[in-house]
Amino acid sequence: MEFTVSQIVYQALLFVVLYFALKNLVFDRFLANIDARHHRTRGALEQATKLREEAARLQSEYEVQLAELRREAAAAGEEIRRHAESEERELLESARQEAARSLTEVRRRIAAEVETTRTALGAETAKLVEDVVRNILKRPS
Repeated sequence: MEFTVSQIVYQALLFVVLYFALKNLVFDRFLANIDARHHRTRGALEQATKLREEAARLQSEYEVQLAELRREAAAAGEEIRRHAESEERELLESARQEAARSLTEVRRRIAAEVETTRTALGAETAKLVEDVVRNILKRPS
Protein backbone atom coordinates (compact mmCIF):
# COMPACT_ATOMS: atom_id res chain seq x y z
CA MET A 1 0.00 0.00 0.00
CA GLU A 2 1.33 3.25 -1.05
CA PHE A 3 0.82 6.56 0.60
CA THR A 4 0.48 9.76 -1.25
CA VAL A 5 1.75 13.06 0.02
CA SER A 6 -1.79 14.34 0.44
CA GLN A 7 -2.70 11.30 2.56
CA ILE A 8 0.38 11.77 4.70
CA VAL A 9 -0.38 15.47 5.16
CA TYR A 10 -4.04 14.65 5.85
CA GLN A 11 -3.11 12.00 8.45
CA ALA A 12 -0.50 14.27 10.04
CA LEU A 13 -3.09 17.04 10.24
CA LEU A 14 -5.63 14.63 11.76
CA PHE A 15 -2.98 13.44 14.20
CA VAL A 16 -2.16 17.01 15.29
CA VAL A 17 -5.87 17.96 15.62
CA LEU A 18 -6.66 14.73 17.47
CA TYR A 19 -3.59 15.18 19.69
CA PHE A 20 -4.62 18.72 20.75
CA ALA A 21 -8.27 17.67 21.21
CA LEU A 22 -7.29 14.67 23.33
CA LYS A 23 -4.66 16.75 25.12
CA ASN A 24 -7.26 19.31 26.20
CA LEU A 25 -10.01 16.80 26.91
CA VAL A 26 -8.13 13.81 28.37
CA PHE A 27 -4.38 14.14 28.82
CA ASP A 28 -4.32 17.46 30.72
CA ARG A 29 -7.07 16.30 33.12
CA PHE A 30 -5.40 12.92 33.58
CA LEU A 31 -2.02 14.52 34.25
CA ALA A 32 -3.65 17.07 36.60
CA ASN A 33 -5.32 14.22 38.53
CA ILE A 34 -2.03 12.33 38.75
CA ASP A 35 -0.24 15.51 39.87
CA ALA A 36 -2.95 16.24 42.49
CA ARG A 37 -2.79 12.67 43.74
CA HIS A 38 0.99 12.93 43.94
CA HIS A 39 0.71 16.14 46.00
CA ARG A 40 -1.92 14.57 48.30
CA THR A 41 0.23 11.50 48.77
CA ARG A 42 3.31 13.60 49.43
CA GLY A 43 1.30 15.75 51.88
CA ALA A 44 -0.06 12.66 53.62
CA LEU A 45 3.44 11.20 53.87
CA GLU A 46 4.80 14.45 55.27
CA GLN A 47 1.92 14.61 57.75
CA ALA A 48 2.50 10.97 58.73
CA THR A 49 6.19 11.74 59.27
CA LYS A 50 5.29 14.74 61.42
CA LEU A 51 2.81 12.63 63.38
CA ARG A 52 5.45 9.94 63.94
CA GLU A 53 7.91 12.56 65.15
CA GLU A 54 5.24 14.03 67.44
CA ALA A 55 4.40 10.57 68.75
CA ALA A 56 8.09 9.89 69.41
CA ARG A 57 8.42 13.24 71.19
CA LEU A 58 5.31 12.57 73.28
CA GLN A 59 6.57 9.05 74.07
CA SER A 60 9.87 10.53 75.20
CA GLU A 61 8.11 13.12 77.37
CA TYR A 62 5.89 10.40 78.80
CA GLU A 63 8.91 8.27 79.69
CA VAL A 64 10.64 11.24 81.31
CA GLN A 65 7.50 12.06 83.32
CA LEU A 66 7.06 8.41 84.26
CA ALA A 67 10.66 8.19 85.43
CA GLU A 68 10.18 11.38 87.48
CA LEU A 69 6.99 9.99 89.02
CA ARG A 70 8.79 6.76 89.85
CA ARG A 71 11.58 8.73 91.54
CA GLU A 72 9.01 10.76 93.48
CA ALA A 73 7.13 7.61 94.47
CA ALA A 74 10.37 5.97 95.61
CA ALA A 75 11.27 9.09 97.61
CA ALA A 76 7.78 9.21 99.12
CA GLY A 77 8.00 5.51 99.97
CA GLU A 78 11.39 6.06 101.59
CA GLU A 79 10.01 9.01 103.56
CA ILE A 80 7.04 6.92 104.72
CA ARG A 81 9.40 4.09 105.70
CA ARG A 82 11.64 6.49 107.66
CA HIS A 83 8.60 8.03 109.35
CA ALA A 84 7.27 4.56 110.25
CA GLU A 85 10.67 3.56 111.66
CA SER A 86 10.76 6.76 113.69
CA GLU A 87 7.28 6.12 115.05
CA GLU A 88 8.26 2.53 115.79
CA ARG A 89 11.32 3.72 117.74
CA GLU A 90 9.21 6.24 119.63
CA LEU A 91 6.57 3.63 120.45
CA LEU A 92 9.22 1.13 121.57
CA GLU A 93 10.93 3.76 123.72
CA SER A 94 7.59 4.78 125.20
CA ALA A 95 6.74 1.12 125.90
CA ARG A 96 10.18 0.58 127.48
CA GLN A 97 9.75 3.64 129.68
CA GLU A 98 6.25 2.54 130.67
CA ALA A 99 7.54 -0.97 131.41
CA ALA A 100 10.40 0.49 133.47
CA ARG A 101 7.94 2.67 135.42
CA SER A 102 5.64 -0.29 135.98
CA LEU A 103 8.56 -2.47 137.04
CA THR A 104 9.80 0.22 139.44
CA GLU A 105 6.31 0.58 140.89
CA VAL A 106 5.91 -3.18 141.27
CA ARG A 107 9.36 -3.46 142.91
CA ARG A 108 8.45 -0.63 145.29
CA ARG A 109 5.18 -2.33 146.23
CA ILE A 110 6.92 -5.69 146.68
CA ALA A 111 9.58 -4.06 148.84
CA ALA A 112 6.86 -2.38 150.93
CA GLU A 113 5.00 -5.67 151.30
CA VAL A 114 8.24 -7.48 152.21
CA GLU A 115 8.95 -4.82 154.83
CA THR A 116 5.40 -5.01 156.17
CA THR A 117 5.57 -8.79 156.24
CA ARG A 118 9.00 -8.75 157.95
CA THR A 119 7.70 -6.33 160.54
CA ALA A 120 4.65 -8.47 161.14
CA LEU A 121 6.72 -11.65 161.21
CA GLY A 122 9.25 -10.01 163.53
CA ALA A 123 6.48 -9.11 165.96
CA GLU A 124 4.90 -12.51 165.67
CA THR A 125 8.27 -14.23 166.02
CA ALA A 126 8.88 -12.36 169.23
CA LYS A 127 5.45 -13.37 170.45
CA LEU A 128 6.05 -17.00 169.51
CA VAL A 129 9.44 -16.96 171.24
CA GLU A 130 7.78 -15.63 174.37
CA ASP A 131 5.11 -18.31 174.16
CA VAL A 132 7.70 -21.04 173.66
CA VAL A 133 9.82 -19.74 176.54
CA ARG A 134 6.73 -19.54 178.76
CA ASN A 135 5.73 -23.04 177.80
CA ILE A 136 9.22 -24.32 178.50
CA LEU A 137 9.40 -22.52 181.84
CA LYS A 138 5.94 -23.70 182.89
CA ARG A 139 6.74 -27.22 182.21
CA PRO A 140 7.71 -29.29 185.15
CA SER A 141 11.11 -30.61 184.84
